[in-house]
Order: sequence, then C-alpha cells, then structure tokens
Amino acid sequence: HQIPPAEASDGRLGANEGYLELSGRIEPRLVTLRPTDLSLGPALAEWARRHMGIELMDWQRLALDGQLTVDEQGDFVFRESLVSTGRQQGKSVALRALAGWFLADEARRRGRPVNVLLVANKLERSMPMFRELALYLEDHHGAEVRWQNGAQQVTMPDRSTFKVAAAKDNIHGMTLDLILVDEIWDIAPSVVYDALRPSMIAVKNPLLSMWSTAGDQGSTLMLGLREQAINAIDAGKAGRLFFAEWSPPPGINPDDRRWWTWANPALGTTVTWDALEAAAEGADRASFLRAHLNLWVAATKAWLPMTLDWSTLAVDTIPPGGVLAVDCSVDESRYVGVRAVNDDGVVKVTVEFVVDRIDRCWEAIGEVMKDPAVTLTITPGLETLLPPHLERRMSIVGYGELLKHTPIVRALILEGRLRHDGSNALAEHVGRAVAVKTQNSTVLSSQKSPGPIELARCMVWAAAIAARPTNRTKPAFAFG
Repeated sequence: HQIPPAEASDGRLGANEGYLELSGRIEPRLVTLRPTDLSLGPALAEWARRHMGIELMDWQRLALDGQLTVDEQGDFVFRESLVSTGRQQGKSVALRALAGWFLADEARRRGRPVNVLLVANKLERSMPMFRELALYLEDHHGAEVRWQNGAQQVTMPDRSTFKVAAAKDNIHGMTLDLILVDEIWDIAPSVVYDALRPSMIAVKNPLLSMWSTAGDQGSTLMLGLREQAINAIDAGKAGRLFFAEWSPPPGINPDDRRWWTWANPALGTTVTWDALEAAAEGADRASFLRAHLNLWVAATKAWLPMTLDWSTLAVDTIPPGGVLAVDCSVDESRYVGVRAVNDDGVVKVTVEFVVDRIDRCWEAIGEVMKDPAVTLTITPGLETLLPPHLERRMSIVGYGELLKHTPIVRALILEGRLRHDGSNALAEHVGRAVAVKTQNSTVLSSQKSPGPIELARCMVWAAAIAARPTNRTKPAFAFG
C-alpha cells in the first residue's frame, strides 16, 4: 500500500488526491507466532478457487494459513483462532470457503465424516451464508439439505453435517470438528466456555474459528481472548490460540486517513475510499470507529490524546533497579508486574510478568526482587501473602495513590519523560484506559475502560514513585 503525499492537519488530502491509489494493509498489526510454516491454508485456497470460484484475497489467505497451521503429522497446531478486522472486508467469504473445504476436502483427508457448526449472535445473521453454502453443496457435491426453521442441516454423501445455530447457552448435545463463530464481540462467554468448547473436547484435531470486528466494554469474551493472545505474542510463544488483528496501533489520531488502511485490508477490493469517507461523516462517530477502524469505542475517550503516538516512546533497553508495581485483574484471573526506573530524569517502564496464578505471581516477584535495588509496591489484597524478607522493601498502593498519580504520569508521558519497552500488552492497556474526573483530579477507571487496564494502573503507580527526586547526600569532609 502507498502512503499519501503531504496532507492537511486532519489527515485529508485535497479532493482525496492520492487515496484512490491507496490499498489496504495486508499485514496484520498483531499476529501470533507460528512454530512452523506448514499449513493447510494453501490447499484450502486452491480448492476454493477450483470448486467454488472464490479467489481469496491476500489478507484472507494470511488469516487462514495461520489458523490452519499443522505439525509434521498434519494435525492443527492451534485448537482455536480469532481474526479481527473492520467490517465488509470479506470475513463471510473466508468463513464460507473454510466450511466448504472442510466438509468436501478435509473430511476426505481425515477419512471420516466431520461435523461443522456455524454460530452467530442472531440466527438471521448466519442464514444468508448457510443458505449460499447449502445450495452450493447440494448442487455440486450431492448433499441433502433440510430447510425446516430451527432444524436446518446439510448432510454430505459421506454423512458429514453442516448446521447453523444462534449463540445461546443451550447449544449442547453435539460433537463438532469445526465451529465457525461470526461477530464474537456480541457473544457471551458462557456460549463458548460452557457450550461450544465442551462439544470439541473428545474430538481429535478440532478447530474453533472465531471472526469479529472490535466490540465495547461488554465484549468480555473477545477482550479475554485478545488479552490471552497479546500476552503470548509479547512472550514470543505460540500458545493454543491463533490471533490476527488488522487495526491501527493504540494512541493514533483516527482522523488521520493514513491509519484507515490498517483496519481495512480489503480496501480497494470490497471497500472504497468514498464509502469510508461517507461512513466517517455519519452521525454515529462511535459506530464508524468500531465498525470501520476496528477500534474499541470507549478508547476514543482515553486519558491520553489521540495525537500521541505511543510507539515513538519505545526504547531498546531498561536499566536495572527501580520500583516493581504488582496488581491483579478485576476478576483475579491475571496477575501483572510493571517495573519503572528513573534513568537520569527519564522514567523507563517495562512489563516484568503476566501470569494466571497467584503462586506464579509470587515466583515472578521473587525473581525481580533478587535485584536489591528494586523496591516493591503492591495492592492490599496481595499484602497478606507477602514473604517476611520483603517487608522492609514494600509499600502499599490503592485507589488513593492512583487518584494522586494519574495526572502526574500523564504529564510525564506528554513531556516525553516516560519511555517504555514496546510491549504490545502495555500499549493496549494504556491506549484503552479511560480517566474520569473526581475529587478535583482524574483517575484511571476500570469500569469505564473497554477492557482490562491493570498494566496501565501498575505503570502509574511505579512511574510516579520512580519519578520522585532522591536525596543525594554529599560526603562530609573533616578538616583539622
């Protein structure tokens, strides 16, 4: 894709000059590390081209190649996947190609019938894709189709099945090889955790393939999956969830058209610049940001200005010493530690750990505290488990300190006196954090932010303490 020439301050070009040549960004901003390049994705793309007449776009191929990564035995490396882009990029076409290939070709490779389920938050949203694929399978592969409302099903000659269902907690009694979930941002966690995942537990080589646009504060399922994937990316691990997201980086100005390509990989194919401009000029700005720029809407009210590019504050190295701040997520499913150190007037912060158990949290704290120059600050809930040998190096922080320190740390960031380690997870937490006014100050609010912000909270506590001036005692000389 091409970057436009010089532009006005709002990111526009005169009469859209240069934008007609600008295509979508093919590479996702966030993507899971793949342990191998082996994949069934190319076989799917070729099958879809020859049999369905679908020429998959480059971004679709990349997303499918990733989630269909296989080991040397031909088994899936990832049991689950999550793909996120702006709307109208061709997610439904990719889903249809994946389902068709799985039923007609992958079942043959496995040498047994397979069961596929298509799920959406509302049944009527899935029916157009179900209908189109059912008619294709009936005409070209001799499938039998049952159209009764609420009992729609495609049965292939080898007895493979394709069903459709609304995202409800009562999806039980099925054994499934492939589950396709559309717009997961609007689906409750219980649907996946209590209904869909158990249906695949006894199946060899299953895949739960989830696709969506960004959501809001209520999208707890998608937020949790994103958090899991981003932490794995930062740790350089593959994990069991493949994740690919096309979105602008945190802290950019959404009015700058250069970033629009990041959320619209199909720009110039299924989406046009004129259509995006028309959507941007609509009355519902939040809807445009979420649906077409793939931004979590409450983040537009973030504590940092949109004109700040957080990535420009990254540094290569973080000195030893400083302050380690530790906190847990609201649901106590995640424990995090952020260290800040004052490096000649510039506060530098790094994510030391993100773990999912309290015992691992204390193990990680112990490793960091082996440096005698590090002091520890923790929230009250963790104090009861503090090892005695750390008591003299520990202080307690909470809401009061967050209230006092939020404006201070914001000023450090805006003045360029706070730098960070480039962590994706920290960037997400800082970028989505929303501050509310209270008691003549501002404070980061977990309730108002569209997702977890515990790393941002820890950064505020650690950075503010690290930024305090220290007394440097001059040596005394005795004269006789």
